[in-house]
Amino acid sequence: MGQKPSKVHITETDKAILQLKRSKDEIHKYTKKSDRLIAIEKDRLKQLIHDNPKTYKKDTKVRFLLKKIHYQEHLLQQASDQLINLENMVSTLEFKMVEKEFVSGLQTGNEILKKLNAEFKDVDKLMDDVQDQIEYQAEVDNALANSVVGTNTFEDELDRELDQLDKEVNGLPELPTTEGLPAFDNRQKEKNEVERINNPQQNTEIQRKKEEALPA
Repeated sequence: MGQKPSKVHITETDKAILQLKRSKDEIHKYTKKSDRLIAIEKDRLKQLIHDNPKTYKKDTKVRFLLKKIHYQEHLLQQASDQLINLENMVSTLEFKMVEKEFVSGLQTGNEILKKLNAEFKDVDKLMDDVQDQIEYQAEVDNALANSVVGTNTFEDELDRELDQLDKEVNGLPELPTTEGLPAFDNRQKEKNEVERINNPQQNTEIQRKKEEALPA
């Protein structure tokens, strides 16, 4: 009788590596989906700016949509950073010592992935009333406020970004034209000045005739 094949022993580290691989695959999938979603939302943002060239900065939908785009990018970066931390844990020789931290970190990563997944629901729906999404908006504001230095600084950054989008959508402001103003020929003026310098006697004669023409 032949020998029975030996049973492969799967260690906790092996399980951790497998879980990491699955999470990395999810991150790659969400990255591609997020890129498409962000592109859609940027087009929507440009349309809103185009439709409201004078008031877009004060439009709640415009500002919130731009924040939402930043929030999605923030979640992706957060998930990627979490995976790097977990990979570092697995690579240590003393994995058993950090196993609990790893499990906790993996759970955190999964929570981030759930948030990312929620971002892909109702992609084509832009809130008609932002107040209906107060909790979500508060979460977005809180996440972004913690990722930048100062709320005012971030709001200023949003204004600059909106200005740049406005230039892309509506173009640079037109310069005032000279239409309707009397024509002014600089070349003729320069020519007269050159003749005056080169013919001082002629200028003297012209001046004398002007004086004679004046009434006594």
